Amino acid sequence: MGSSAEQLYNLSPAWLQNVLVSAYGYRLYRKRYGGDFRKILDQVRASRQWSDEEIQAYQDEKLFEMVRHCRQHVPYYQRLFAEHGLHEKDITSTSDLHKLPILTKQELRTDPESFKAPGFPGFMTQHTSGSTGTPLVLEVNALTYRLAMALVVEHEEHHGVPFGARRATFAGRMVQPSTDMKPPFARMNRAENQKLFSSYHLNAETFPWYRRELDRFQPKELIGYPSAICDLANHYRTGQVTPEFKPTAIITNSETLLDWQRDIIEQVFRCPIWDYYGTAEYVLFAGQETSGYRVNPIIGVTELLRGEDHSEPLGQLIATSLTNTSMPLLRYEIGDQAEPYNSTDSDHSIINQLGRIAGRLDDYIETPDGRKIGRIDHIFKGLENISEAQIIQDAPDHCTILIQQSPIRPGADQEKQLIENFKARTANRIGVQIQYTSMIPRGANGKFKAVVRQTSCVK
Repeated sequence: MGSSAEQLYNLSPAWLQNVLVSAYGYRLYRKRYGGDFRKILDQVRASRQWSDEEIQAYQDEKLFEMVRHCRQHVPYYQRLFAEHGLHEKDITSTSDLHKLPILTKQELRTDPESFKAPGFPGFMTQHTSGSTGTPLVLEVNALTYRLAMALVVEHEEHHGVPFGARRATFAGRMVQPSTDMKPPFARMNRAENQKLFSSYHLNAETFPWYRRELDRFQPKELIGYPSAICDLANHYRTGQVTPEFKPTAIITNSETLLDWQRDIIEQVFRCPIWDYYGTAEYVLFAGQETSGYRVNPIIGVTELLRGEDHSEPLGQLIATSLTNTSMPLLRYEIGDQAEPYNSTDSDHSIINQLGRIAGRLDDYIETPDGRKIGRIDHIFKGLENISEAQIIQDAPDHCTILIQQSPIRPGADQEKQLIENFKARTANRIGVQIQYTSMIPRGANGKFKAVVRQTSCVK
């Protein structure tokens, strides 16, 4: 929703907010599931049964078509192919992908317009801060957008949750200002039979309301951030109460699902978790199975690069779009790490199944009244001139936002918006300041955490 719509929403009573959420939900429903969605979903269902040979044949054909499209229509790739003396006939199979250089986020962020194909307009614009706080704006065509929706629907369906079943969502949505601690803390999206629960209002005092509402709603599925659902499960454990509903499945996404989180969640809700990994750039989707993560072959080609000697168990995830003609990405470095499912995969960079996915591992912020705020990278979305950023909770009631110096610094209005976004998600209970730095420290794996809680803040 735009800023004027958000203002109207925040000024409305809860009953009207439910109407507005459903109205917006119906608008999204048509965008997500209209057009040829059913045909796309049928193909996703069928692809689950494809043999390795069928996957290879499909990806080779679609890759050749995409490379030809890039050479003919996309300025960035026209220059790249000319510089490297390449023609689409040089890349007729996924085994030829190594002939192309790896595309970094920095290259994409520096000149995003050169990746757009004139005459192939986007169906929607995707704004993302990325797993490393790097803002990106991407154009996505209708096929790719609806394919991404179909992949989630099929993943839920495969694990026993039919399309349209009652869902309780615990993610980053602000259903009401975080300073408003009066229930209700959820809003209903009737378009998708989905109740949106706030992750920003849950603490020991408000938990009884959440418990009663979940028991009343009887969701067939819990879906959302692992940290938020684990926080909910911990309140059940602390209160020594058992949910009076039993979901068919719990679907987690957007964060790395940790083993200890899985144990707590599955014990409390008495059903399995089926995690999935997707990217905001719509180039990769991997859904968890009984063992490992199955990489969907339709949306893209996935590579796992682990170095020549394979001495490290984790490799860099690289993905190539097979569907997004509006803004195609070839050999795109996602910025997350994973490990192969089988040791026999170690000699192959093209991969159809993954083991552990180690990206997106963030700490959370904890407010003085005990609310745990995860995936706070939403505060950076839509802001310009922020190349990388990190949030450090350096006191129980204070955070510092580190921003890496860049040639063009965010303006005063951007800084103000960033602080307002932060305060909106922490109920204005935590002080915040912005600091600029020449480089944000990395961990041993070369990445940095988007959120860090210092030892003095860990209870």
